[in-house]
Amino acid sequence: MTVSARDRLADLLVGVGGQASFSAARTAPTDDLLLEVRGLGPLRFPVTEMQSRQLCALGRPARYGQGEQTLLDSAVRNTWEIPKSRVKIDKRRWNKTLAPVLERLGGDLGLPEGCKLEAQLHSMLVYAPGQFFVRHQDSEKEDAMVGSLVVTLPSTFTGGALEVEHRGDVSIYRGSKKALSCVAFYSDCRHQIKPVRSGHRVVLTYNLMLHGDQAVVLPRGGDPKLIDEVARCLDRHFNEPAPPRRLIYLLDHEYTARGLSWSCLKGADAVRVSMLRGAAEQASCEAVLALIDVHETWNAFEPEWHPWYGRSRYSRWGDEDDDSGVDAVDQEVASDYQLDELIDSNVTLDSWLGSPGGKVVEVGLSIGEDELSASTPTGDLSPYASEYEGYMGNWGNTLDRWYHRGALVVWPTSQDFSVRAEASPSWALDFLAAVVRKGDVATARHEATTLATFWNKATARVDSKGFFTKVMRTARLLEEPSTAALLLQPFSKERLAPNHAKAMSGLIEVYGEQWAADLIETWSTRRRWYRPGATDTEVWIASLPRLCVALAESGDPGRTAAILLLHDSWKWLRKAIERTLDLPSPSQRRKDLAELGHPVAAVLEGASVFGAADFGDEAAGFLCQDPDDLVSCGIEVLRVARKPGSSAVGLDAIADHCRRALEGRLARPLRPADDWSIKLPDGCTCDLCGTLTNFLSDRARKVFEWPIAKDRRAHVHARIDRAELPVSHETRRKGSPYTLVLTKTHALFEQEKQTRLSDEADLKWLRVKGGPHSKRR
Repeated sequence: MTVSARDRLADLLVGVGGQASFSAARTAPTDDLLLEVRGLGPLRFPVTEMQSRQLCALGRPARYGQGEQTLLDSAVRNTWEIPKSRVKIDKRRWNKTLAPVLERLGGDLGLPEGCKLEAQLHSMLVYAPGQFFVRHQDSEKEDAMVGSLVVTLPSTFTGGALEVEHRGDVSIYRGSKKALSCVAFYSDCRHQIKPVRSGHRVVLTYNLMLHGDQAVVLPRGGDPKLIDEVARCLDRHFNEPAPPRRLIYLLDHEYTARGLSWSCLKGADAVRVSMLRGAAEQASCEAVLALIDVHETWNAFEPEWHPWYGRSRYSRWGDEDDDSGVDAVDQEVASDYQLDELIDSNVTLDSWLGSPGGKVVEVGLSIGEDELSASTPTGDLSPYASEYEGYMGNWGNTLDRWYHRGALVVWPTSQDFSVRAEASPSWALDFLAAVVRKGDVATARHEATTLATFWNKATARVDSKGFFTKVMRTARLLEEPSTAALLLQPFSKERLAPNHAKAMSGLIEVYGEQWAADLIETWSTRRRWYRPGATDTEVWIASLPRLCVALAESGDPGRTAAILLLHDSWKWLRKAIERTLDLPSPSQRRKDLAELGHPVAAVLEGASVFGAADFGDEAAGFLCQDPDDLVSCGIEVLRVARKPGSSAVGLDAIADHCRRALEGRLARPLRPADDWSIKLPDGCTCDLCGTLTNFLSDRARKVFEWPIAKDRRAHVHARIDRAELPVSHETRRKGSPYTLVLTKTHALFEQEKQTRLSDEADLKWLRVKGGPHSKRR
């Protein structure tokens, strides 16, 4: 079986940086630590039992973070905290001991030469008998923070061991009776303080800051032959049939957006990144640091699984800005579950960092399995959140696990623009514009064509008000019709607003009317036909008059754009009205047609900006067709368009048609009290519907008992319900087949009464305000 290039690369890097540890310990003498606590005075070493109790009296219960909250819960964290403001240390003396200890700890943690650790005091803690801190993770308080330092002061106590875990490995550290015990560990390590059994454990906790540029430091003992081999893996990876666009090498440690830095890599990550970056340069590739989110779903079981167990959940707690210094507390341990089979895995490239000193850029790309490489499988790490779904009938027992991982993303320099463009479409537009302004239009056009395979998905991730304007301006700069259309194709005309008028006019000035018509047609095909309720398109069309005014003011190309948009909008509205007329529900049909009146009025008003009377005549002619239901749409058009300040075209014809239609309906004689006839709307012509029509049209017959089978009853039910007929239908479940009992109800008369009252009100309004010769204030 052939090993893939990415798997070979991961194997090559397994042993790199192997001497680095996730935690390390050193001891130091107490001679240079001159420590004084306000309210107690100088501490003597070893710390006596009396001073320990006095420290407890000065302390306060320590808190921890959960989400955005800072909590106090002795079941999670049970220790005394001495505020930093009460602790005074002679830093000049202490640094004589601390500085060399930090240098040695940095070497133990695998930091390259040239990098320096700095310790910033966070707090002083005292653990009395029975006190502890459950498994948790410290937060990174500053960008340069990479870990924590715990200095245990010499005293006599039992228990209270510090346990640090990473990738399933656990290191245990205990204090000393005579010397300072200094333990450093990376901030993504889970750790806990076991309960103190006797005596008192007194510690100073520090935030560890890392300074220096690891990116320019060669790994200790770096093997040029190994770098050559890694470079060959990159060449092979990017020259496979249908080659992946990227190679994403997953690091062993977690990083946050604020802590992602070339100078703050942890342990073996620093060495591997340095080596892989060197191989990338040799293979003519680019490389950036990145943050990766991984979501895995496993078949899994509880240790003593039972089919009737329910769901349990445990997750990461914490707030990175919480002063408690705690970022995670695990209620349950992920390793307690037995993993069986990986069902699914989703990997997202969350963000990346280019050059040292640059900013972290949000990306949000979904990553394919063929792009991933990892020396340490994700399943070997501790998730920051997990959720177990127990036995659920047809569903299996699943464990969802979420991880944050650092990564180095590599891609060929020849594809630099397209890879970066997929990650940041806004950057791509800025790049193209800059290249054009330098006079290299040909290069800009060529690079723009590389966007075709991903531009639709990439632009969908962008949520910026100015992005659409930037796309329009860049499309114009390229002065190439097909490439400009490529850039604009992912959008819809509903994105157009008055502030885009100048840019739209500029596009038509460069590319012409037919290009614009084709673009608008492309935009129109992206719409969804959906009722009931106003769609985004209807809402946008209702605002069309303001856009038309802005386009008209931008010159002749803008007028061309406005007319194209008006015709496209009217085309959409005609289809929307025709579809609505086909709805079987009369109440829904009338409601939706009335709602469409507002955008229709907006189109007519937009046409008036250009004096397009013929456009108004076309719209009026369509709305003045025979269907009675169209009257509700016409009335709403008039109510909207007759408001002060409106100048819509075609209103007189619509008003005259609605008036005559209403007068004709009201001229019909009232239904006699003994007339129970009902008209079944056109539709099905089967024998059942023929029988139903005969019963409904009978003026005297109110009840019909009809022995028919179940499926035939269902058809009759559906015809009655869809048409909202005032007829009840019940099944008498005796005999074979059962009998369907149809009964005409008095709602027949109430419906006609309400319809008549509504028509009278509309006609009155038309004669006063909405008629052909009514004055507009």
